[in-house]
Amino acid sequence: MLLKRIEAKTLPEAIERVRAECGADALVVETRPTRNGYLVVAGKQEPEAPPRDQAGSTTFLSKWTKGFRPLADKATDFGLSQTILRAVEKALLGTRVELSRPGDPALPNLACRVLAALIHDEPRVESSDGFQTLALVGPTGVGKTTTLAKLAARAKERGERVAIITLDTYRMAAVEQLRAFAELLDVPFSVALSTNDVRRAIDDNIQADRIFIDTTGKSPRSRGSLPMLERTLRNVGASTLLCLAAGTRARDSRLVLDAYEPLGIDAVCLTKWDETCAPGESLATVVEQGLRLSHLCVGQEVPADILAADGGQIAAAAFDCEPSEAPA
Repeated sequence: MLLKRIEAKTLPEAIERVRAECGADALVVETRPTRNGYLVVAGKQEPEAPPRDQAGSTTFLSKWTKGFRPLADKATDFGLSQTILRAVEKALLGTRVELSRPGDPALPNLACRVLAALIHDEPRVESSDGFQTLALVGPTGVGKTTTLAKLAARAKERGERVAIITLDTYRMAAVEQLRAFAELLDVPFSVALSTNDVRRAIDDNIQADRIFIDTTGKSPRSRGSLPMLERTLRNVGASTLLCLAAGTRARDSRLVLDAYEPLGIDAVCLTKWDETCAPGESLATVVEQGLRLSHLCVGQEVPADILAADGGQIAAAAFDCEPSEAPA
């Protein structure tokens, strides 16, 4: 079941949208207040049916149609979940591609297109009319500071006025690291110890096109430490970019997303993409939760090793196809 995230100004309005978009028998997984109203996570509960090929047969041994099986095997090695792959195969069953036997040359291209459509990007992290104040949040060690440095450097290259604020006074040398980077970019840098400090620093840089806030890494199991960060970011009106290591297992990815959901996750950046052979588990979790993907971090070099999320390129990697086969 693919979950759908529905936001509205009031809870009754959100529930009404759930009924309209997911049906009267929709399964509501979670409801919670957000900065702008309420968020409801829901999905339509569908009975599990045995997979069928294009002729309606359920007698084959694999859980995939014969034509789709080679692609499904590659995507499984990549880490994609069966939920995502079932959604792709179901969409393909309604097309003219041949799934009863392998070898249809049109199948890889079309499978990439279907998967790419499930991956929603978030261009506002870098667009001129996007997020002005952006806080990078996430567990310890996922590369928040490095990702901030890449985004700040790219913004400066675009000619934007940039300011950097750090809340991370816990990690040894974190302040000095960011201060040195800010000096290198020749941009304002502030250390904030409280919500008032953050608000003051934002007011001091109100003319900046982009204000980046670095935060202390929080374990998803230490949920008691997250409400304070949530209040701070809400009070200053900051958008949030969750950094999640691409090699994080599906179960742990869900734990992170659930823990950080109260902050209001505006976008996700999958970091350390180059350090795993199976980034599909974290990717699938983001897709299944209905979250938007902004970037992939593919190395330590600043600012080169960060890529804007491209569903077509990601789908081509998942199915081990030529990138040119995916939609541009």
